[in-house]
Amino acid sequence: MKKTIFITFELGMRGDYESLYKWLDEKKAEERGYGVAIIKDYVIDTSIKRDIDFLRLVKKELTQKVSFGNTDRVYMIWNGFENNLIKAGFIYGKAKQAPWTGFAEKDIDTIDLDI
Repeated sequence: MKKTIFITFELGMRGDYESLYKWLDEKKAEERGYGVAIIKDYVIDTSIKRDIDFLRLVKKELTQKVSFGNTDRVYMIWNGFENNLIKAGFIYGKAKQAPWTGFAEKDIDTIDLDI
């Protein structure tokens, strides 16, 4: 079976980009922006039926190929197995506050002063 997946990555200044790029090249990934790649034909065993198992499979493969640091982040997006909805999750790292937080104007709540 084959799946299409998007991989986003942020490895910092000292990240193991060489190993990650080698893995992406082996998977025939295509560039889709800074730190974004698409793998159109990620081959998986037909025994994989659950999304969490798929995420763990990709994580295990990357762990064997790439040395990740404490601040590295890798995020994967794919079409789900269980309900055919778009699924996504961090393979490494976690979400952090967006750099654009605080730029938008916020509505000011009105206060009833009971005057």
